[in-house]
Amino acid sequence: MSTVVYIGAVGRSGTTLLERTLSTSPSYVALGEMVHLWDRGVVDHEPCGCTKSFDECEFWSEVGRRAFGGWQHVDLEQVRSDRRRVDRNRYIPWLIAPALAPASFRDARRRLLTILDDLYRAIGELTDDAVLIDSSKHPSYLFLLRSVPSHDVRLLHVVRDPRGVAHSWAKQVARPESGASMEQLSTGRAIGRWTSHNVLLQLAPLAKVRRRRISYGRFVADPSVVGTIADDLTDHHGTEPLEVERTTVTLGCDHTVSGNPSRFRTGPIEVRPDDAWRNSMPSRKQKVVGALTTPLRQVYCR
Repeated sequence: MSTVVYIGAVGRSGTTLLERTLSTSPSYVALGEMVHLWDRGVVDHEPCGCTKSFDECEFWSEVGRRAFGGWQHVDLEQVRSDRRRVDRNRYIPWLIAPALAPASFRDARRRLLTILDDLYRAIGELTDDAVLIDSSKHPSYLFLLRSVPSHDVRLLHVVRDPRGVAHSWAKQVARPESGASMEQLSTGRAIGRWTSHNVLLQLAPLAKVRRRRISYGRFVADPSVVGTIADDLTDHHGTEPLEVERTTVTLGCDHTVSGNPSRFRTGPIEVRPDDAWRNSMPSRKQKVVGALTTPLRQVYCR
């Protein structure tokens, strides 16, 4: 049974850099946001983290061959339909206790788990059973993935200050894969998503998922700490060290699916706090976000 570290968070929490820092150790393999593999990878052929399009990437081509005999043999319409029926935060109670769900939900869940088991098993074989890092972030996908038969899923819960998250969601950022703008959220919706995602991820123990939490602030202050936390989370003590020197991380090439544009960067990178919100975000808005996210902010962001 191989191990998957699932990075759970609200978007714009620095998870792409954290994931790639962890993958500088040969003991870990970064996969990116696997929840988007079917649409952005298999269908749209967006670039892999290696910069090749998905259909031209040797790594993902081999994964498809080992898992399904080739991606063309996957019934994509069925997969996408099943995901719409199952992978939603409102269905988390059924994902935790599927016996309570309607038969149609259970059937869709069963089909998805079969596909995902074949997929992650093929990746594990290709990577010599290194620890796989999935930075999909979405709570519902965690509760689906934890039931994949041949994998042990652990949750690394990443939390960033909600004021920084709200400020980041308000910015217009282009996706280099497609040229389209990344999703933007109003302050109110950003607060709602920050709160709901973090509360839902707190339910992981109910599904018998082992969990550790790390704040974004702690990571940028000492990037190497993510290796210590992940090793403890996975019981892989004594794994090969990260390529980190103080706050400089030397990034390699990762075959990541979707994620922040920084997934394409390689070489040394200085990890710095992204605290532009302190000066750019209006004081009144900072106070509103701070007030509405207390006390969760005080607990999670330490």
